Amino acid sequence: MLVGVAALGLASCASISEEACRAGDWESVGYRDGVEGRSPGYFLNHAQACNEIGIAPNRTVWQAGYAEGLKRYCTPFNAFEEGRSGNRLNNVCPAEDMRELRWENSRGYEWYRLGREIDENERRIREINALLADLPDGHPARTQLVSERSILRLETLRLRWRRAAIRY
Repeated sequence: MLVGVAALGLASCASISEEACRAGDWESVGYRDGVEGRSPGYFLNHAQACNEIGIAPNRTVWQAGYAEGLKRYCTPFNAFEEGRSGNRLNNVCPAEDMRELRWENSRGYEWYRLGREIDENERRIREINALLADLPDGHPARTQLVSERSILRLETLRLRWRRAAIRY
């Protein structure tokens, strides 16, 4: 039973399922890897996973799909969207395109970062509101908390304005 659990654990970590190895649609597998911005070396993960069940993947067909997938990954819009999701662009795109792609990725990442700051400010405002609800009128801490909440609200508006200015 322990061997079965270990085998299941290894299978769940594999880069590709046994069914996909047996199907042998290496162009689609390569395309998916390209679209996801994986490195060319990721093919070795598939080879190792499939070799365990006696199947050798077709690298040439995988590379053709991978090259097509990179065409979708290596676009300014995708670079921006990767940043908006909090991801840095992987270094798999043509060198001549990387300057523009990194710039778009950093713009998207700034949008993401500002959103995190907004979320943190809103969390603190909720926390302050809960504290204020528990404090009696005239309590010395109320003035400081109300002041902090006002500053956070203004800062949040400023962050929202900056975030709204970042568009693709």
